[in-house]
Amino acid sequence: MLDPKELKVVISTLTKRRAWIKKSLEDTSLTPAARKEHGDTLALLDSSIQKLAGAARVTHKPAAKSPAPPMMKTIPLERARVLVAEDNEESINLLVDILKDIGLKAIDVASDGIQAFDQIKKAEEPFNIILCDWEMPELSGIEVHSKAKASNTLRGAHFIMVTALSEAANIKKAVQQGVNDYIIKPIDMDVLEEKIRAALGLPPDKTTGEKAETAGSADSA
Repeated sequence: MLDPKELKVVISTLTKRRAWIKKSLEDTSLTPAARKEHGDTLALLDSSIQKLAGAARVTHKPAAKSPAPPMMKTIPLERARVLVAEDNEESINLLVDILKDIGLKAIDVASDGIQAFDQIKKAEEPFNIILCDWEMPELSGIEVHSKAKASNTLRGAHFIMVTALSEAANIKKAVQQGVNDYIIKPIDMDVLEEKIRAALGLPPDKTTGEKAETAGSADSA
């Protein structure tokens, strides 16, 4: 059994490989056979990453539970505005791909804490969800939340902190400061979708459970 640090390294490697394959699928010169091979590999990587992420959560249990989302008006996925604050380009691309797969369309990005705060402050239409990495240049994720909260520019945004396993002990501080929710890297796509749908006041997606059952059936075949 891998320990948390080993799991983190393995998942990071698989995630980078997934991003590379997804990018390569944009190459129009790929033969049908190569495209199918890439697609099959991508499906295997997604399954492996989800299983390893589940193992990581079992191995490392954060002290604080995820707080229940506040009552809010229902917002359709295609109309929701999301800000992704992350300084790693590969992580940004991967996260944006996941959000698009979920059904979100209005996605803005910021590559450091100052950019994130400026976009929150200057947004003509307020963001519904802010996915903010804990460790960023210029301002950390918790500092972005603090400044936005102090300047009254969050305007009801559901602030989700993205943290690594090693930062889980800081979650209590974030929750006490008013952060709505958090998700631990490596990000489980189904967990993220559940949190986003809950934040927008939407019911759980039944197909998420069906996909998990299908994957389980395929694994046992």
